[in-house]
Amino acid sequence: MKSKKKRAIYIIGILLFITVVAVIAIVITNNGTIYEVKITEDQISSALEEKFPVSETYLNILEVKLESASAKLTEGSDRMLVSLNASVALKDNGTGSSFTGTIDVSTGIGYNPETGEVFLKDPVVDSLRIDNFPEEHLEALTAIVDILVGVVLDGFPIYVLEPEDIPTAIASLFLKDVRIADGYLVLTFGL
Repeated sequence: MKSKKKRAIYIIGILLFITVVAVIAIVITNNGTIYEVKITEDQISSALEEKFPVSETYLNILEVKLESASAKLTEGSDRMLVSLNASVALKDNGTGSSFTGTIDVSTGIGYNPETGEVFLKDPVVDSLRIDNFPEEHLEALTAIVDILVGVVLDGFPIYVLEPEDIPTAIASLFLKDVRIADGYLVLTFGL
C-alpha cells in the first residue's frame, strides 16, 4: 500500500517537474511571453451592447439614458475610447424637453487572474455633446454623467479568458502588458 502511494507521489512530482521545465523553456524562447490574446473592436462593442440601454433619473427632473455604446481602439495607447449615444430628458416647470447626443469616454483596461475577466477601469468623460441642451443646466448634467459613466463602465467585463492548456493557465496568472496594436486590444501574459 505504501509502495503505491510513494509511486503516485513520485509520478506527480515528475509531471510537475516536466510542466515547470516546459513553462521555463517557453518563457526563455519567447522573451517571457507565454500567451497573447487579441481582442477586436467588434468583440468589445458586442460586450458593451449587452449592458445598454441604461437609464437613471435624478431629482425627478432629469433623466439620462445611455442608449448604446461602441469601442474605438487607438494605436499605441493603453486606453480605449467608448462612445455612448445618449438622450437626456429635462422636466422644467412642468414642461419636458428631450435632447440627444454623444458621450466619449476613455477607459483603462484591467485584468482579474482569478476570474479571467478583462474589464474596463478608471473611465473618464472626455467629451459630452448633447445638442441644444440648455447652457444653465450643462454643469449639473456633466457632473451627473461623470457619476453615471463611472457606475456603468468601471469594472464592466469586456472579455473572459478561458485557458485551454496548462502553460496557458499558468501564464494567465501573470499579465505582462496591455496595448493597442494593429486594430486589436493585445494582452500579453508571461513572466
